[in-house]
Amino acid sequence: MKNIKLSSILINRLIGLLIATIYVQGAIAHDFEVDGICYNINSDGNTVTVTYYGSSFVESMFYYSGNVYISSPVQYGGKSYNVTAIGNDAFQMCNMVTGISLPSSIVTIGNNAFKGCSITSFELPKSVTSLGNDILNGCKSLESIIVDNQNTVFDSRFNCNAIIETSTNKLIAGCKNTTIPNNVTEIGRYAFIGQDIKYIEIPNSVLTIGENAFSGCQLLDSICIPDATTFIGASAFYYCKAMKKLTIGKSVMNIGQGAFSYCSGLQVVYARMPDPREINCDVNCFAYSSIYNVTLYAPYGSRYIYEVIDPWRSFSPILQYADVPGDVNDDGYTTAADITEIYDYLIVGGNYTHYYRMDVNGDHSITAADITAIYNILLGSD
Repeated sequence: MKNIKLSSILINRLIGLLIATIYVQGAIAHDFEVDGICYNINSDGNTVTVTYYGSSFVESMFYYSGNVYISSPVQYGGKSYNVTAIGNDAFQMCNMVTGISLPSSIVTIGNNAFKGCSITSFELPKSVTSLGNDILNGCKSLESIIVDNQNTVFDSRFNCNAIIETSTNKLIAGCKNTTIPNNVTEIGRYAFIGQDIKYIEIPNSVLTIGENAFSGCQLLDSICIPDATTFIGASAFYYCKAMKKLTIGKSVMNIGQGAFSYCSGLQVVYARMPDPREINCDVNCFAYSSIYNVTLYAPYGSRYIYEVIDPWRSFSPILQYADVPGDVNDDGYTTAADITEIYDYLIVGGNYTHYYRMDVNGDHSITAADITAIYNILLGSD
C-alpha cells in the first residue's frame, strides 16, 4: 500500500506540472500590438521594447514575416511611446523575415534578437549603444552590414560589412561579404557562425578568435590563423567540413575544445608553433576530423615533439617544413624540382602532399602563375 500511495502522489504532482505548463504556454507576454508588432511597456511607463508574440519566441517563429518595419513613436490607448529596444529573442528563428528596418530611437538590441532570420542586409542606427550576444547568429542570407557613421559605440570601418565595437576593436558580427580590417584585435563569439563563406583573410592584428566564431561555415575552403593570434576558442571552426587546408600561427597558446572538430575535409595542417608542449590544447580539438589521414607539417626540428604529444601524434604522416620562399616540395631549397611539383599537380592532379605550399604567389589558387612566381624567385626578381 505504501508504494501505491507514493505513486499516487507522484502522479498528482505530474498532473499539476502539466496543467501549469499548459497555462504558461497559453499566456501572452506582450502588453500590446500595433501594426503586427508586439511591444512591452518599459518600467519608465513612457517607452517600449519590441518583443516576440506569445509566451516565448517559439510561438513567434511564424508570426513575423516579410519586411518588418518598426516605427517610433507608436500610439496605443491614447498614449505615445518611444521604441527604445529590441528585446531578447524578439525575432529569433523567424526565418520568414526577409528585412528589418529599425528606427533611430533604438538604444538597445537584446540577445538573439534576429538570430536565424532570412535578412539580406542589416543597418545599425546611430542611436544603438548596447548589443546583446549573437544578434545576427545564423543569418545565412546576410550580405551587407552597415553601421551608421554617426554611431559612437560601433562602426563598420572601411565598408567592411561587419559590426565592430569601436573602443575594443572587437568584431561582433560579420557576414559572407565581410572583409576583416587589419586593426581588428578580436573576432567575437558566434561572429560568423553558419555564414556561407568560401574564403576569408584573418589579419595579423587579430589576437583572439572567440568560441564558435566560424562554426558551421560549411563552404570555407581554407583558413590561415596568423602568427599574432594567441587564443582560439572552443568550437571556433566546428563543422567547417569543406576546409582542406589549415595553418595555425606560431604564437597560438590556447586551442579550445572542439575548435576544429568535424572538419572532415581536412587534408593538410600547417602547425607553426615551435613547441606544442607549451600550448593549452584540448585533446578533442580535432575530434571527428579523421586526422589519422591528414598530413601535419611541423616546424623544422620539432617533429619528434609533435609525434608524442596529443592530439598532434594522431596525424599521419607528420612531416616538417622549412620557411624557404618557393620551396614547394619542402626540401629546404627552391629549385626546378618545385616547378615540377606544381606542373605535375596541374597536369596530372590528385597529389595534395604539398598542396599548402603550392600557392606561391598568395592569390589563394594554384595556377601557372605560381610557376612564374618560382621562376622570379630563382632569377632573383622577387
